[in-house]
Amino acid sequence: MTLRTPLLLALLLGTSATGIALAADAPTAAPQRPAKLDSNNDGFIDRTEAASSPRLLAKFDQLDTNKDGKLSREEMPRGKHGHRGPGRGHGEQLAKLDVNKDGRISREEAKADPRLAERFDQMDLNKDGFLDKADRELRMKQHRDAWFAAADTNKDGQLSKAEFDAAKGPMHGPRHGREGHEGRPGVAPLTK
Repeated sequence: MTLRTPLLLALLLGTSATGIALAADAPTAAPQRPAKLDSNNDGFIDRTEAASSPRLLAKFDQLDTNKDGKLSREEMPRGKHGHRGPGRGHGEQLAKLDVNKDGRISREEAKADPRLAERFDQMDLNKDGFLDKADRELRMKQHRDAWFAAADTNKDGQLSKAEFDAAKGPMHGPRHGREGHEGRPGVAPLTK
């Protein structure tokens, strides 16, 4: 009886952070993408540099449209977000800004990225003068709380199955073959 309520609450909270959970559970067997393919910093990727990425090397001749033996930024395939070339991931950019390698970005370190410096105060949720794990966790909690508040349409501090199903939206799809938990003995609605 009491085991199911925390389990359902964990399920509810997990749905708001599905992307994070999926990223955390991603298999580690996949080869890691090299941090930087253009090792000589000439703005091009030649065949020897492309050799560190087997997928890129396999498409090298197809991508080298001007047949000059190197790939320019324009010849690089677009990533899933429309960016060309071997751009840096968000985590890599932040790690690069962390000059003193203390695991957090100070206001002074953020000045190296004008866009980040502009948003620093907005992102420093705990107002400690640093962007760090505590700020990310606080932001995730705010998102979960906002999701729960929006899902709790009757504002009773609990989510019925109908509220939960309506709130999870098309992203999570229908719950085939599962009965609702209302009316089942010993199973309470989800509460915050």
